[in-house]
Amino acid sequence: TYETEILCGLDEAARELGSFIVPRRTLGQIENEKQAIMDLVELGVEGLIIFPAQGENLNEEILKLVIEKFPIVLIDRHIKGLSTTSISTDNSRATTLGVKYLFELGHRNIGLLTPPPELTTAIEERIDGFISAHAEEGIVVDKNLWLTSITSTLPNQLNEENIRRDINMIKAFLQENTSITALFAIEYHIAVLAKKAAEELGYKIPSDLSIICFDGPTLQLAESFSFTHLKQNEKQMGKRAVEMVMELSQGKKVNSITLLEANMKIGNSTSKVQ
Repeated sequence: TYETEILCGLDEAARELGSFIVPRRTLGQIENEKQAIMDLVELGVEGLIIFPAQGENLNEEILKLVIEKFPIVLIDRHIKGLSTTSISTDNSRATTLGVKYLFELGHRNIGLLTPPPELTTAIEERIDGFISAHAEEGIVVDKNLWLTSITSTLPNQLNEENIRRDINMIKAFLQENTSITALFAIEYHIAVLAKKAAEELGYKIPSDLSIICFDGPTLQLAESFSFTHLKQNEKQMGKRAVEMVMELSQGKKVNSITLLEANMKIGNSTSKVQ
């Protein structure tokens, strides 16, 4: 739903500005991303809005666009060391907000669940926010309570075998770290894996273990389970990205990095320490 809301914002803004979007899906694969960029530039588009593939390797096609000063806006993340225009959530501040909420509930031993942090700047920023929240409250960060090798939620990794592997890994992690009373999941689907793992161990959510994450389903029935989460302003992100790329195409100056605030949505996955 995160990407869907971004697309809705892109479409609405394009229609309002009398323009239109030519979409290309890359499925999170850098080779697809390179080809899409070349195809769209050859087609004659006025600018590009790119949700970059995760990974450590720089897409040289993006580098070419930057060197040629082609109108380009990156969504959700930026590329370190490269002067590009980007729009994303203020990930560090949002994570700090979420962790401090857990502190308010009395949690001190908070586990962190994340894919490898070097894959994307958004993950790195959320980890920075996790550390900052502890520092601001004078609480020592225990990196033994971090699980940073979850990969089944990454593009092209979502299959039953990988999901089961990650659930088992989270179960082992919880069994090894019985002091943990709350988990901060970097994204919604990791929170789902964590809930499944905890319940298989006999934990009750939230009385035995609280879970907080980024994002969640747009439609949440009142009687269904909902995670406490940081809600990003995806539609505004999409709309502003269109406005920014149009401004760049007209030779206007645009801030290199634009950050949007996330809001806390309280669900039934968190409670005070028992």
